[in-house]
Amino acid sequence: MSSVTDEYVQSKDLWGKNQDAWEDINKSNLTDKELFEWQEVILGEFQEITSKESEQAEISRAVREAQLMAIVNNHKEIPHKAHREIVESILNDMFSMGPLESLWKNKEISDMQVFVPVNDPRDQIITYSSVSGRQIYKGPGFRDYSHAMTWLNRHLAQFGQHYDASKVAMDATFPGQERMNVISGVSGYSKFFHDESGIWVYKYVPCMVITMRRFTHAFSTDELTGVTDRLDESPIFPELQDVRRPYKRKPVFFKYTGKTIDPATMDYLKVMVELAKTHIIAGETGSGKTSLANALTGSIPDGTILIVLEESPEMQPQNNSHVIRIVQREGVFNLAQALKNTLRMYPDRLFVAEVRDTLAYVFLTAIQTGHSGSSTTIHANSCLDAVNVLINYAANHESHPPREMIRDIVFRQVHTIIHAKAVKKPNGIARMIDEVAQLLPDQTMHYVTKFHQVGVNKDGSVAGYFEFIGPTDEFVQEMFNAGIPIPESWGWEEGE
Repeated sequence: MSSVTDEYVQSKDLWGKNQDAWEDINKSNLTDKELFEWQEVILGEFQEITSKESEQAEISRAVREAQLMAIVNNHKEIPHKAHREIVESILNDMFSMGPLESLWKNKEISDMQVFVPVNDPRDQIITYSSVSGRQIYKGPGFRDYSHAMTWLNRHLAQFGQHYDASKVAMDATFPGQERMNVISGVSGYSKFFHDESGIWVYKYVPCMVITMRRFTHAFSTDELTGVTDRLDESPIFPELQDVRRPYKRKPVFFKYTGKTIDPATMDYLKVMVELAKTHIIAGETGSGKTSLANALTGSIPDGTILIVLEESPEMQPQNNSHVIRIVQREGVFNLAQALKNTLRMYPDRLFVAEVRDTLAYVFLTAIQTGHSGSSTTIHANSCLDAVNVLINYAANHESHPPREMIRDIVFRQVHTIIHAKAVKKPNGIARMIDEVAQLLPDQTMHYVTKFHQVGVNKDGSVAGYFEFIGPTDEFVQEMFNAGIPIPESWGWEEGE
């Protein structure tokens, strides 16, 4: 009896190893577009059958499969290999996760995000997270926005819920405690593409965003406990990559040539973003806050989910696939509501186009929940002024938080303040980053960069220079721990 059982187990293992190859052999050569078109045809004929059924009728998957297969078989022009593919796709819509079924069956995948454009299904993006990080799904998605809405409401009906665009955002919890968030009408993503003239252009793509998350595995205490030898002293790591080197800090200077920022400060900001340090860009209107914010998004590591919240789609984040954009809809969905909703979309970082009034309190609350590397802009005349304005805004929240508590949060959670300045001259506007400061836990500020204006040149342009003082030693230590060397632009001397 045991030999029979062993043979069964071996054959089952063999099937499991070769199942993907078998499915590939039997897959049709239809393009996604052709597959979608045939699905629409079959669904149209299928709905004629279901419209005659009783509303109370509960039909099994096997019965639906037989009905659909009979319809498909009547279409001799459909390639035989495509029959099963078309039927399975429609059945997955009805009884499981539709085009997301192959992802859902993979138990290592913890969450998925689907961007379904309102107008163009070709721009659809599906991302998912597993132990390998966040990746883009290359398989077919929803046929169009209408297909996604039908699929969504079929699932929500199980919980007595229904979604339509007038609700803007909605949450649901599956019986297995999987969670879903959907937002539409105020959401989209960014896309760079070549237009008909071959020019590289940028556009905002309005879309519905569906986010799903689940627990992939319930760990026991034994599984969470590492098994290793007990040591009497701290361990040695002989293969440790070490970029540390002795250095002597010194200020370096760069003459202002009309560009906004000097190389040393830009390198500092890139490292700061890479290390996921929360920061605020301050300045007056027209000083270049948004331009700098756009540029810094290019230093965010790949696979990081960034959510951008703004009153209108003005940002141009430098990432095509992992940026979710939420815009305010006056009288329906404001930025404070949007910010609360985004936390259910499991972002890594947040960017709020501008904080003012009580939105500042909501932002400070959000960055305390694990969203390191988030950022925003604020109107202020200096780095110190930006801190005080932020505290004043947050302290005016309806919950009346104590000012000292707000101040403590700001200095603990916000790492860097960047101040942009605009000098208006008869021949134009000169823009520069005139201050960059680190906020320290003892509620003091360490200035990384200062701009000094010494006058004007004969042609009326601004005469001045940047003084790069450099970040704190603690920040440099973090760089070393992350494998980041001191940038050459800092010009610091090596040696004890």
